[in-house]
Amino acid sequence: MRIFGKGAQGAEPRIERSSVERFFEERAGKLSQVGALKAVLYQDKHPDLAERRDAAEKARIRPLLRLAGHERVLDVGSGTGRWTDELASSVAYYHGIDFSAGLVEYARQRHPPGPRVGFTVASADDYSLESLGVGEPFDVILCCGVMIYLNDDEVDRALRCMAEVCAPQARIVLREPVGIADRLTISEHYSEEMEQTYSAIYRTEEELIRRIGHELGTRGFHVSDAGDVYEAALNNRAETIQRWFVMERP
Repeated sequence: MRIFGKGAQGAEPRIERSSVERFFEERAGKLSQVGALKAVLYQDKHPDLAERRDAAEKARIRPLLRLAGHERVLDVGSGTGRWTDELASSVAYYHGIDFSAGLVEYARQRHPPGPRVGFTVASADDYSLESLGVGEPFDVILCCGVMIYLNDDEVDRALRCMAEVCAPQARIVLREPVGIADRLTISEHYSEEMEQTYSAIYRTEEELIRRIGHELGTRGFHVSDAGDVYEAALNNRAETIQRWFVMERP
């Protein structure tokens, strides 16, 4: 089912959390079949699109993190740990969280936890420094493609969780697909590309920024910059586009 804007009852449609969780565990089950990148970036039937998108995303997003080497970084929605190689060796501490136990287990196998690297199975809208087992807040938070799998109240909680684990001076970088003309809700839609049932909410950029302002603005953050992640050739969707957003608390 594809719904643009509000539903028939005049309210924003919701997606089933259990369906989203099942989808990602199924993706984890396909790791040996599709590989670590396609498991989380999809494009299962394209030979190299996931690889090209991964490289383009990292080239665009990495400079936005402004890492000097001493930062503590939290990766929300870390999946298979595709950002771990990029970041763990160049920061003081890297911690990845994901609500898929299968994806986290794969990440742990590739990147054994230690003094500078940690992983936790946790939902984006329900964690704390205590639950992550860390004693110090994070200077930088990276969150790629997570909000589309959360309902509105869950997005608000996720933003609050980020703020609560941040250091007094901190930076949050989101990479998120957004609806171009209208909010698009996909509920229990069978994807021929992935051969799986898929649910997601593509909010417009304006709506997402409003939510960020409401939850993070009162906590000292402001949106300092935003832009496109990919060149047009890498964006193969007519109704959505990948955008990045930087929030800072100076």
